[in-house]
Amino acid sequence: MKTTIFCSWKALSACALLAASCLSAQSPPMVANIPFDFAVKNEHMAAGTYEVTVNRQNSTVLIRGGENGSATFALTSATLTPNTQTQAKLVFNRYGNRYFLHQVWKAGSDQGRELTPSKAEREYARNIGKPEVATLLVSAEGVSQPAH
Repeated sequence: MKTTIFCSWKALSACALLAASCLSAQSPPMVANIPFDFAVKNEHMAAGTYEVTVNRQNSTVLIRGGENGSATFALTSATLTPNTQTQAKLVFNRYGNRYFLHQVWKAGSDQGRELTPSKAEREYARNIGKPEVATLLVSAEGVSQPAH
């Protein structure tokens, strides 16, 4: 009986510790109004309002739709810029009328997160060539606007 209680207590403590470390590694979500359909890895995401949460500890980005309930995780790698970002932004690769989420940048940091191109994006790159880059600035209120 004591062993069962002790094992349960250890498991509960480990879960609480893991949850605390995950929460501390996550930054508050950015809210972006994305005016076009786009893809994250192999997931199609419709135009709309999305919460984008970056977790640097486990190198993931969570994209969750506020209006349509869609959500997906993407593994990322770190990317750097010589200048600190003054505004949060999402960077998309555009091939014709197809958009693929490529990078996520938080305001106040010189570190961003970069998604690995999906099989579909690599196919577009082979057929169309180099993508156009579309940058969407994200304000603190969640109002997004295209940048040039």
